[in-house]
Amino acid sequence: MTSRQRQLAAIRHEMTDRISVDAICVETPREITSFLNIAPDQVLQRLGLDRRAVTAGGYAGEFPDGPEDVREWGTLETGEYGASRSYPLAAASSVREIERYPWPDPSLYDYEAAGRYARQVGEEYAVRGPYWKPLFCMARNLFGMAEALVRSVAEPAVFEAVLEYACLHVEEFCRRLLDACGDAMPVLSLGDDFATQRGLMISPAAWRAFLKPRYARLFRIAKERGKYVWFHSCGDITPVLPDLIDIGMDVWETVQLHALPMPPEILKREYSPSIAFFGGVNTQTLPFASLEEVLRCIEVLGRDGGYICGPDHHIKPDVPPANAAALFDIALAFRREGYTLSEKDMS
Repeated sequence: MTSRQRQLAAIRHEMTDRISVDAICVETPREITSFLNIAPDQVLQRLGLDRRAVTAGGYAGEFPDGPEDVREWGTLETGEYGASRSYPLAAASSVREIERYPWPDPSLYDYEAAGRYARQVGEEYAVRGPYWKPLFCMARNLFGMAEALVRSVAEPAVFEAVLEYACLHVEEFCRRLLDACGDAMPVLSLGDDFATQRGLMISPAAWRAFLKPRYARLFRIAKERGKYVWFHSCGDITPVLPDLIDIGMDVWETVQLHALPMPPEILKREYSPSIAFFGGVNTQTLPFASLEEVLRCIEVLGRDGGYICGPDHHIKPDVPPANAAALFDIALAFRREGYTLSEKDMS
């Protein structure tokens, strides 16, 4: 099977020639390159990743009256993961102020380049994108986390206005990206983080009021074009997992088993074959834990298909390259019938 065939079959809960593998992000390509003695452009291929990501970068617009390093959304990034040091809507007090905000123009991205790349790799790999076009996280970036949570309760109209304008942008962005990529991109992937490892940041009722109808609109864009919906959300989102399934989610990324209130056997029983799972292997313990966890994920979540194996978050800098390579080597070597790992395989 090609990587494209393998990953799409996994999403459909069909048995594949081997386990499909993936990773959200490999942050240590240089270290892995050195450890495996391969060329820098061979890391994803050597690890066996079955997908390639595509998005439309190169925003051509400018944020008015902003400093040079301001992003198209008007936020300033620190360079640290998920961090910001400018919250341009923190003092906004009315829906009118939200309406006047200079939202980025979704027409000013390089969709043609995205389409060319998708067609270049789309026959071999499962292409998906745009990946990170969030709604809740964008409200967090614009208000600041604490302020966003306060507004969701104290000034819900203002909070919802930000979500709506962000959603309008993402809707048009996704339409244009899908049009540019065509059949070369079979999966629309989106993401948003609205939970911690202990549960949702907002109540399930608030989530259903603010976010569910907007995610439904985004998912519908994919479904109308015959695409699968791959959705990233970290932590324990089980209170609203049935809602995401109800509006069309096909793949849940990223399954952090250690954060869930149920063992993987129950997760698989309750939600398969409604969705496929991606992740499962604990990134937080990957620097020093036994890699037998990889086999457990495959055996439980992958039974009867519907599983894409990989770390439940990025391959972070604290993960030794030997451990990163071993994770994928074990998954690639797995054979369900008559296959057992030898000590050599585990070394």
